[in-house]
Amino acid sequence: MSKTKVVYKKLKRAWGYAYVHLDKIELHDTLKGKKHLEILIHEKLHLMFPDLDEKAIVRDAKELSSLLWNQDYRRIR
Repeated sequence: MSKTKVVYKKLKRAWGYAYVHLDKIELHDTLKGKKHLEILIHEKLHLMFPDLDEKAIVRDAKELSSLLWNQDYRRIR
């Protein structure tokens, strides 16, 4: 199992990007809270299931992030 690299930076057209061939995710550096969790999961799903359509990725990321958020999972630094 490889370790996905996550990079935070200013993005112009999206909250995040997934680069399957690099196992890399870029996230907008202003994301916080539940939205951060949702977008991180969304981009990881793209890496894990590159052939899955966007509608399914959006649905699954929202469901997973809601489950984790409702179980009090939070990002700490």
